[in-house]
Amino acid sequence: MIVIDENMVLKLLDWDKTFQAMEVAMRRCTEKRIVQTARSKTQVLDKPNLLVSMPGYLEDSTFGALGCKLVTFFPTNSNLPKPLPTVMASILLFDETTGLPKAYVGGFEITKWRTAAASAVATQHIYAKRSKPLRVLAILGAGEQGRAHADCFKHCFNFQEIRVWNRTASKAKSLVDEYNKKYNTNIFKHCESNEKCVRGADVIVAVTNTSEPIVMADWVKAGAHINSVGLGKTHHSEVEEKLYFDADVYIDHWEGARAELSGLIKAGVQFKGEVGSVIANEVQTEDANRVTIFQSLGMAVEDCAMGRLIYDTYLKTHSN
Repeated sequence: MIVIDENMVLKLLDWDKTFQAMEVAMRRCTEKRIVQTARSKTQVLDKPNLLVSMPGYLEDSTFGALGCKLVTFFPTNSNLPKPLPTVMASILLFDETTGLPKAYVGGFEITKWRTAAASAVATQHIYAKRSKPLRVLAILGAGEQGRAHADCFKHCFNFQEIRVWNRTASKAKSLVDEYNKKYNTNIFKHCESNEKCVRGADVIVAVTNTSEPIVMADWVKAGAHINSVGLGKTHHSEVEEKLYFDADVYIDHWEGARAELSGLIKAGVQFKGEVGSVIANEVQTEDANRVTIFQSLGMAVEDCAMGRLIYDTYLKTHSN
């Protein structure tokens, strides 16, 4: 079995290929060429520690794979004498014919990249493909996912201004300074409040662990697109609930939505469809002034696609 650790994974990752992998995974999901279920959680007795398992199978000649991502959440790791990450991820790939394990792939960096790329795919097909403006991007959250989305959207689109807000202002300021220097630009701007960050933005990315709304309906301009990614009390904590009734809401997969967005369903929110349906031109938003939301949950088959991508790239670069 090949072992591809996090350091090697980071060397092999590429935004264009990651975007392609997410595009394929989402479309194959809609085409019913995948097998996956809602993620399962195993709690360690009376402790807050969790093991989350996400098995899946994706049928595709380029990105197809049989695999399982395992994620551990151990919040007390940060308090250890030698602190460890609180969240760790591993992807196991299996031979589709024999079932033998064929690779262990570090999943932490992959999770960041594929999540950001999924938002980019949703933005491209739900929003940008209709010739909607890509002037102002608002990113709420300056953690790992905020940074990944900043990198991904800078690469995939040509925004004139990228605003960043974080509850801890110093984190947002640090990201802005670092990224303006990294990309030799001045388009990254720090916002003192989430309202200033959101107002007038064409595309909004919410990537926090808040349990209270940080994107209010009255702040969002007509026709804007929102990628709601973070996980607080629920998967939809970041956006004011009434906005879901005045927007076209897209999801990555129906099974996950029924299991993890039950609060919205019970409230009466109607989902427009899967992003894969938009990619396949089966569903789209007709009204240019209609707000659109991609409610991102993440899928096992996205990790399968990324595991296959990294596995194949590793074999090509280490053939000798």
